[in-house]
Amino acid sequence: MGEGTTVMAGAQGPSFASLYGDRDPVSVLMEYGQTREVTVEFTEFSRSGPDHASCFHTAAIVDGVQHVDGVGSSKKVAKKEAAEKALKTIYDKGRKRLKEANFEMNNTFEDQTDLSHAHKIKLLTRGVLELAEETQLVYYTKDKIAAAIVLEMHHGRFVAVGLGTGNRCILHQHMRDDGGRIIHSHAEIIAKRAFIRYLYKQLERYEDRRGHHLFERNPVTGKLKIRDDVKLHLYISRPPCGDASAFPTIGNGPTRMKAIRKQGQLRTIIEDGEGAIPTDSYIPAGESGSERLRIMTCSDKICRWNALGLQGALLSHFMDPLYLSSVIIGSYSGDQREHIPRAIFGRLTTGDLRQDLQPPYRVNTPEISYPDADLHDNYNINKSRQYYVTWTFGDAGVEVIDGMTGAMVGGSISAKESRLSKQAFFASFRSLCRKFNRPDMLKTSYKEAKLLSEDYQASKTTLYQHFQTCGYGPWYSVENNYSVDSFS
Repeated sequence: MGEGTTVMAGAQGPSFASLYGDRDPVSVLMEYGQTREVTVEFTEFSRSGPDHASCFHTAAIVDGVQHVDGVGSSKKVAKKEAAEKALKTIYDKGRKRLKEANFEMNNTFEDQTDLSHAHKIKLLTRGVLELAEETQLVYYTKDKIAAAIVLEMHHGRFVAVGLGTGNRCILHQHMRDDGGRIIHSHAEIIAKRAFIRYLYKQLERYEDRRGHHLFERNPVTGKLKIRDDVKLHLYISRPPCGDASAFPTIGNGPTRMKAIRKQGQLRTIIEDGEGAIPTDSYIPAGESGSERLRIMTCSDKICRWNALGLQGALLSHFMDPLYLSSVIIGSYSGDQREHIPRAIFGRLTTGDLRQDLQPPYRVNTPEISYPDADLHDNYNINKSRQYYVTWTFGDAGVEVIDGMTGAMVGGSISAKESRLSKQAFFASFRSLCRKFNRPDMLKTSYKEAKLLSEDYQASKTTLYQHFQTCGYGPWYSVENNYSVDSFS
């Protein structure tokens, strides 16, 4: 896979101890067995040494595999050490397998020539996700929404480069103005942010005088662009929230007409979980009189990606927009399948947006694929937990985030900024400014750096005007309403 197989320098995962903190390792190991439906037991205690200084021995047996003995001055201490050693072995094994997960999955495809691209991407994401979760021991859950950005390389192999799970948003009281918290923790958004992290790492390696597996110089714009023989795919285990999911059935008669009139509306998620509300709707304060956070839905954000690209404002200083070739939906219910195209790009094809967007920006219409019935993802999101998993290709291990606080799990949340946070991305952006000789950008705040990407900002203004002109409603900006981008 060429340069793409290189592990990123400095991409370390969380420490083993942070995965369960101060919790009793025996309890953690038992929970591990319950969530993964494997047996966990301990061997009978044996005793060695003289009576006045004897040692007890036991070992954990997980799914029939006996691990290294734990030794201690009491049965309790020996059992605790045995659990710790078993957890460490499981963790290290998971990290090693995760490093090779993409390659192992691609090797299985070589004998399955009848599989479509969509099925390969689906199976690849499933396999990598399962291995990623082996590297974190406490926050695993079967009931989750998962998403991934997958590269299809020029030699026909697939690489999951950004992975995320989750369906929560930060609570208003945990918002901070230093860029250290993750605000929107839905799987699609997390996968995209993990992909952005991958782009930063690859841009750090780019050299004009050498070829690169992902980028090449655009002679027209002078910026980098993705190679013509590389494709981007988005996998989601279920339709994105918002316009794609708001109409599972639209009924008959007046009910049907009312639903049709509301199709296409831009919507916001409400932190209290009251569904996706049109952006022009008034939302009263909560019962305590506190403000309620509103965040644009995933349907709307994916729709924006299909006009502005996945790279965002900061990376637009260095590269042309990156567009999806396809979107793969793992499962759906009712008539959601007919709403997804409208939600994620159909709203861009009405009106004059195609003519109004200036190159290299354009209206992108990715292919949408659905798996066969036996490949459906049946995740029960009502039982999902507030913790989500994220991983970027090349990272030694996954990161676990509390979606309600927006902070990395492990230790004090006030000191745990995610590697996907705005703060982390701004640090990477400043590093690129030094690399690509842009010292003028080093004196800006995060918000100023975004605004100085003039072609991106002009295209965004054109897009938002299009939404208003077509009657889809205003775009609701978190930054404009909560001032979270002014850090430097």
